[in-house]
Amino acid sequence: MDLILSDIHSNLQALNVVLRYARRRAIQRFVLLGDVVGYGAQPNQVMEKVLGMKPRFIVRGNHDRACSVRGADQHFSLPAKGAAHWTRDRLSRENLRILRNLPAGPLAVGEDYVISHGSPLDEDSYLLHPQDALEAFDGFEGPLCFFGHTHLPCCFELDEVAQVLTPYLLEPGEWFQLKKDCRYLVNPGSVGQPRDRDPRLSFMTYDTRRKRLKLHRLEYDHSGAAREILEARLHPNLAERLFYGI
Repeated sequence: MDLILSDIHSNLQALNVVLRYARRRAIQRFVLLGDVVGYGAQPNQVMEKVLGMKPRFIVRGNHDRACSVRGADQHFSLPAKGAAHWTRDRLSRENLRILRNLPAGPLAVGEDYVISHGSPLDEDSYLLHPQDALEAFDGFEGPLCFFGHTHLPCCFELDEVAQVLTPYLLEPGEWFQLKKDCRYLVNPGSVGQPRDRDPRLSFMTYDTRRKRLKLHRLEYDHSGAAREILEARLHPNLAERLFYGI
């Protein structure tokens, strides 16, 4: 069983809940889709937790790059750019080095599946619409790619025989069986900053043997995460949005 998580964004309170879930179920295989840091106020603490997880595979996100490489935040909003500068100034030298050296996607996870932060065609591109997803299937080999970046959990199923693309909104807590003759692009949502108007953290588990996946939505201490952001004097919008999932 693989635990797939993305877009933690320095939210220690949310990550701790995910790790508690994994410990109780003896899950030890972690795969990260990028944006470990950015936005939130606890980047070093989150980095320590992530390194302690010993991820099976991890790719960089645009915020990982912007928080560790000067000038990589040119297209960010003012709150995001301010958080990137704040984070870069506070990350330890070792954590900066690690973030700078994270690989770009797409990256093959053995023979099972592929991971990327944004589109497998372009790590900075958002996969939001069916047409974007249809084109993105050209960016990877194999039946399955997990991606992040949008903070929106979803699944695109492509029947290559019938040439039919079907988008799914997965129900939390229910297994979704992958079909043998189809290909998939799947987003587990965001651990640290969901944007689908559901403030609960979001991640997935993938049963590599039975070829099925499950979306998980869990409550966490939003107030604690928001308080850390405000005390760090980051933009207050970054704290407020945690309560609304926007």
